Amino acid sequence: MRDVRPWTYAALFGTLWGALEATLGTAVYLGRVPLRGTLMGIVGLLCLICLRRLQPRPGVCLLAGAVAIFLKIFTLGGFYPGPIIGIAVQSLMVEIAMTGLGGGAVAAAVGGFATLATNPLQKLGMMWLVAGPEAVSASFDLLEESVSALGFPGVRAVVIFWTVVVATGTAGAVGGLWAWWVSGRVALRIGAQE
Repeated sequence: MRDVRPWTYAALFGTLWGALEATLGTAVYLGRVPLRGTLMGIVGLLCLICLRRLQPRPGVCLLAGAVAIFLKIFTLGGFYPGPIIGIAVQSLMVEIAMTGLGGGAVAAAVGGFATLATNPLQKLGMMWLVAGPEAVSASFDLLEESVSALGFPGVRAVVIFWTVVVATGTAGAVGGLWAWWVSGRVALRIGAQE
């Protein structure tokens, strides 16, 4: 008989992640908590990296992401593209990093960086898709004027944007390392082998 524990773990962690997205994610959205995408991204990293450390089987993060997306869609009563795309990208990035880099702490950090660095890129892409390239250009112009008003004239919006991408990615890398540490504690607690 084949061992189905990795897939059971994936379903359980995906359910946990989906429930957290539906409850905590809704609360931080309605409460207008700053950096809510980063916060929810770190919650997702915690679920995915714990899953992958407990069950180091390729594909489990993708299944957990699919379960979380299913729960997010059906508990909110509809398809909201932002969080759904975020969950899909996050599960894919962590899966690629953990599979490609051997599943250690470095892979967790790289997966975290890639996951959260895509948040600003996703927002920019959605703006371009929904409002068009003129909206993106106007946003960059407004960003340059705002930074200039703060006393930093001549700073290009593209530089600011990529600085934000790197900063959120760095927060993701730190979150990935933290999730790796927590998952080690969980593994010790339940007696799983590394």
